[in-house]
Amino acid sequence: MGRVDLSILQEIVRVVQARSKVPERVRIQKRDYQITYLEDHRQRMEEALRRHDPDRLNMLFGQLASKVKYQLLRRPAARQPAAKAARTVRGRQTPPARGKKRARAR
Repeated sequence: MGRVDLSILQEIVRVVQARSKVPERVRIQKRDYQITYLEDHRQRMEEALRRHDPDRLNMLFGQLASKVKYQLLRRPAARQPAAKAARTVRGRQTPPARGKKRARAR
């Protein structure tokens, strides 16, 4: 089992114990993961929390590795500030716009 896998499982257990809530998402190493529980494992964990049954909850934690799937959530691309985006032309930045010079009439 990989390092991220163990970290996700540990984070799920930490959230369940701290908040008495089964998480849908967890954050590991500045990345968000969507958690999917197989079969009715989530319901069993929530029921053990409601009944305050630590033995059953620990048993369910032991099965967690085979009952959980996770997926990395993609973040939307960071947007450039409007002023900077307006000055960008074909991947290059143009110099900032300057005031127009008036032609002198002689």
